[in-house]
Amino acid sequence: MTKGDKMILDEQQLLLRLKKHDQEAFTVIYNTYAKKLFRYAVKIIKSSEIAEDTVHDVFVKLWNDAPSLNIESSIQPYLYKVTRNHLLNLITREGVQDRFINEIVSTTKDFTQNTEDTLVYRETLEKTMQAIDKLPAQRKLIFEMRRNNGMSHSQIARELNIADSTVNNQLVKALKYIKNHLLANGAIGVLLTALLLLKN
Repeated sequence: MTKGDKMILDEQQLLLRLKKHDQEAFTVIYNTYAKKLFRYAVKIIKSSEIAEDTVHDVFVKLWNDAPSLNIESSIQPYLYKVTRNHLLNLITREGVQDRFINEIVSTTKDFTQNTEDTLVYRETLEKTMQAIDKLPAQRKLIFEMRRNNGMSHSQIARELNIADSTVNNQLVKALKYIKNHLLANGAIGVLLTALLLLKN
């Protein structure tokens, strides 16, 4: 028996035990694949927070669906597929789109043409920076004071001699404009396409 055959046999045994809700088998699978799935999710979504939530949800689903699982080969492709589909569903939801865009926005201040970045992500960052450049002067100033200098709403308000509520309103409008700009220019669509085409 080759090493590969033994690994497949071991996985099949783990899956049979998992079907019976064997906690030890689940723990072995979790310890083997959790970090890999996290790195895979981060590569797609560029957010550690969303990636962590995704890995948690994927393993909850694995446990809940265990009795009816029908995995004929290796468990890794199955887990990667579930992770990819989960992220696809997340990105298409309004709330997570906002979280994703906030993540993009927070990254733009450190943006460089790093060849290690994916083409899709760099394109999204570039479109984000274009949107920021098109903001009205005061809104752009408030946005950059918050983003680049890490100033609080009250600090910005004191600096510009305006109300805290005005600062908050301008920041909300800035993020909404950036989001709409990304959607209108296909940045989110490009990301979704890349996600759909991403190979295991």
